[in-house]
Amino acid sequence: MASLAVVMATYNGSRWIGEQLESVAAQTRLPERLVVSDDGSSDPTVEIARAFARRAPFEVVVLDGPRRGFAENFWSAGGHAHTDTVAWCDQDDVWHPRKLEKCERLMAEHGVAFLTHAAEIVDATLAPTGRHHPRFSSTRVVEPLAGDPWTFSPGFATVVTADLIRSVPWADRPADSAFVDGRLAHDEVLSLCAFATIRRLEVRDVLARYRQHACNVDGAPAVHTPRERLRRALAVESAAFSYQASLAQRYGRFVADYAPGDERAAAYFAELEQRCERRARAHLASGRLAAACRLAVAVAHGDFGARSRGRFGGVALVRDLAAIALAPPHGDR
Repeated sequence: MASLAVVMATYNGSRWIGEQLESVAAQTRLPERLVVSDDGSSDPTVEIARAFARRAPFEVVVLDGPRRGFAENFWSAGGHAHTDTVAWCDQDDVWHPRKLEKCERLMAEHGVAFLTHAAEIVDATLAPTGRHHPRFSSTRVVEPLAGDPWTFSPGFATVVTADLIRSVPWADRPADSAFVDGRLAHDEVLSLCAFATIRRLEVRDVLARYRQHACNVDGAPAVHTPRERLRRALAVESAAFSYQASLAQRYGRFVADYAPGDERAAAYFAELEQRCERRARAHLASGRLAAACRLAVAVAHGDFGARSRGRFGGVALVRDLAAIALAPPHGDR
C-alpha cells in the first residue's frame, strides 16, 4: 500500500485546529505522517498541535514555517511529507471519517495522480449553509485540457501524488494579482500542471466540511443575486479581459517550460490567449456598432461556447451584449 501524509499549514488557528486534528485522527485510513507547519502564530496553535502529537495514532511533525505567506508555508511543509501521496489540510475544516480511505482507493482504481472531491460549505459553528464547493454532479475522470481553465481545485479538497508535487518548478510559477500572494499558491499551480498534462479525478462524494469565518485567507466563492451579478458584469472594464489574455500567455509559457514538447497544451493556451484578446477588443471598440461587430467575430470563432471546453459560455455573451447596449453611444470605452 502506498504511504500517505497529511500536510497542514497553520497560523493563529487555535480556535479551529483541535476539531480538524481530531477529524484526521478519526480517519478510517490513518496517514503515516501528519506535517504541521506553523507560520509564526501568536496564539496557542503550536501548543495544541504539539499536545496532539503526543497522543496521535501516527507520526506528527510540527515545524516552524518559512514566514513568507501561506503558499510558501504549504509548499515548504509538503517537502517534509516523505510519502507517496499527500493530502493538503487547512487548519479550520473538518473531514469526513472516510475521506483518506476513499481518496486513496479511487486514485488507485482510476490510475490518477490528482483527485478533487466535493465539500460542504459550513459557517463558523459548522452549521450547513446549503452550499457546496467544489460541487460535482458525478465522479468522473477528466482528460488533460478538458474543463474550465480558470477554475482551480482548492487544496483542502485535493489529494495528489508526491511525484506530481516534485515535478512542479515552484520558483517559476506564474504571477497572478487575483490571488492572495500575487502568485499561484500550492493548490493553484498543481491544478494548472494537472489540467494541462494529466488525467484528473473529480469525486462527487462530500468528504469535508469547508468552514467559513471572518479569518479565512481565501474562502468559498461569494454568492451574488442575479441583479448583483448583472451589475458586476456591466462594470467590468476592457482591461479585465486584456489582463486575462496576458494571464493565458503567462500560463502557456509556464506550461511550455513544464511540459516541453507538448504541442497540444501549447496550442491550447495560445488559443485561450487569442480568445481573451478578441473579447477585450470588443469592449475596447469606439461605439456600439464597432463593439457589436467585434463581438460577432468572437462568436464566429466559437469563443462563447461551453465553459467546460475552455470557452466563456452563453451567459458571458448575454452580459457582453448588455454591456454594449447600455454603454455610452460615443467615445472610447
